[in-house]
Amino acid sequence: MGPLGIILFVIALVASIMLHEAGHMVSARKAGGKVTEYFVGFGPRIWSFRRGETEYGVKAIPAGGYVKIVGMTDLEPIEPEDEPRAFYHKPLGWRLLTLSAGSLVHFMIALLLLLLVPLTWGVRSQDLSGTVGNVTQCLKTTAGACAPGDAPSPARAAQLRNGDKIITVNGTHVTSWQDGPDSVTSLLHKGQPALGADNKPVSAPVPVEVTYVRDGQQHTTTITPSVGNISADPSKVQLGLMIGIQAPQLVWTHPGFANEVGNGFTTFGSFAKGSVTGLIDIPASIPKLFQATTSDKPRSADAPVGVVGMASLTGGVIQNSGYGGFLYYIASINMFIGIFNLLPLLPLDGGHIAIALYEAGRRKIAKAFGRPDPGRVDLNKLMPAAFTFLVLFVGLSLLLMAADITNPLKFPS
Repeated sequence: MGPLGIILFVIALVASIMLHEAGHMVSARKAGGKVTEYFVGFGPRIWSFRRGETEYGVKAIPAGGYVKIVGMTDLEPIEPEDEPRAFYHKPLGWRLLTLSAGSLVHFMIALLLLLLVPLTWGVRSQDLSGTVGNVTQCLKTTAGACAPGDAPSPARAAQLRNGDKIITVNGTHVTSWQDGPDSVTSLLHKGQPALGADNKPVSAPVPVEVTYVRDGQQHTTTITPSVGNISADPSKVQLGLMIGIQAPQLVWTHPGFANEVGNGFTTFGSFAKGSVTGLIDIPASIPKLFQATTSDKPRSADAPVGVVGMASLTGGVIQNSGYGGFLYYIASINMFIGIFNLLPLLPLDGGHIAIALYEAGRRKIAKAFGRPDPGRVDLNKLMPAAFTFLVLFVGLSLLLMAADITNPLKFPS
């Protein structure tokens, strides 16, 4: 599933980029503007063809795409015959629509996928009340059968079975599987051993008493957490799941057309909120990225992930949640890109939108006080700020790539 997942991710990402740029192009043309280039990629031209006044093609560096709209900025010369069609001559409303069209397309893609999935596959649900979905044979984070060096599953040794419903851990009533201090995960991991500098346990795991219900009967057992291997090297260990149980898998149900459509819009809102939160958290998570590239400890699940990491996770998404889950995954990526692109920073579309609004506001104020039109913002003065942002963005992208390659996230992190 790995290679297939990567291929599907690349196809979906390229399609999203092409639709993003098509949104700009269609809006500019509707406004009467002139679009001279529509390319996927940057740098040297690999292949192209011309239709009408626009050249379409592919360039060598696969880092996005662009459309060239005459008069988008005043940093390049305009032929006299194109001056009436220059973008900066268009009404403010058309300019704002054209500039935001790329992000609007991403939002439309996300909403379409989030409506398509529940209407086609159904609505995803998962029992997170404390029911055991799977008791593993051993402790490991790699794929494949248990190996002789893998630690045995403490949950299996304690006679837990699939379908058992955990109700208390050490006498504390369980509220959910993983949310909050009284969750199954939190309570079971209170006794996990600490690791020393050499990545080996420095304390013994603390046994936990678990009360569960099976076939209507209540039972109590004691589980002693263990330490699971994270690679072929038995000296490398982690503090993760050391019990050997997993929550039930996601299931798909069809609750009806109205509920399915409502679920799509609700998920759209949740993805939007999550994308904004993720953007806000990026600066604080950069130290975790440096740690991920220099340490052999498992990468923090809340660290940012780059394009390489997202591609590598796709196979796990499909294997765990099917192609419906894959479409949710692509929808969440489109949502993030759409919101990120609206940040009021050059050279992002949001930066051009901010300039257009600033120019319009400044023009209205000047007119109200009987002053002459102050004209357009001098973009040359903003180039240092735009270049600084671009350098930081490229640096973050390279750091993400390094972390994705040297210490990749493992699904379902």
